[in-house]
Amino acid sequence: MDQREIFRETLRSVAGLCAVAAVTAPKSGGQLFLKGAKPFIETVIIEEPATLKALASWLRERGTRLREPIWFRDADTAEKLDLVLFIGLARWYPPQYDCGACGFSTCSQFTQHAPKHRLEVADSDDWQFAGPICQLRCIDLGIAVGSAAKIASINNIDTRCQTRIAAAARHLGVIQADLAVALSMSVSHKNIFFDKKMPEVNFDAVADDTPPANS
Repeated sequence: MDQREIFRETLRSVAGLCAVAAVTAPKSGGQLFLKGAKPFIETVIIEEPATLKALASWLRERGTRLREPIWFRDADTAEKLDLVLFIGLARWYPPQYDCGACGFSTCSQFTQHAPKHRLEVADSDDWQFAGPICQLRCIDLGIAVGSAAKIASINNIDTRCQTRIAAAARHLGVIQADLAVALSMSVSHKNIFFDKKMPEVNFDAVADDTPPANS
């Protein structure tokens, strides 16, 4: 086994451990799981170059549409990744705490009104993620991502938590989550996530060759 294959096998193993950490991380309303509620943390591992390239293309299309170079920076990073673990909220439900952080006084009211807004924006490409989302579930997602990132760090894998590539994955159907974070991973002599300069992009020239982004 050559060095590169050793790295890839290790990455796959660590990514699996990170996915487990995300699922087992503490969550709001744990009593719901005791009653038989289904898990709502989605984990998807992607390492195929073709898929990473497709994600990068979507990012560049979005960057051209918004005229924001940061999307091109993330696209360049996406093409250099060895692996990415997407962690998101899919088929989730409120924890029945009635905390009011979402803007509604009860979880029942939130559940009643949220679908209407989702239908209004379902066909819009302006939205990166599907909201509104329970604030406690957002906290749960953050804890899950942090738990996964901890495992990657313990195993000396270079990582970066990213949202734009997760938006690309959602729009391309790579993941089903309404909201997600990408734990991007790389093994190299130099951490690819640091010292990334913002690229200079001639948006008018790019727009001539790039079709508009779509879902």
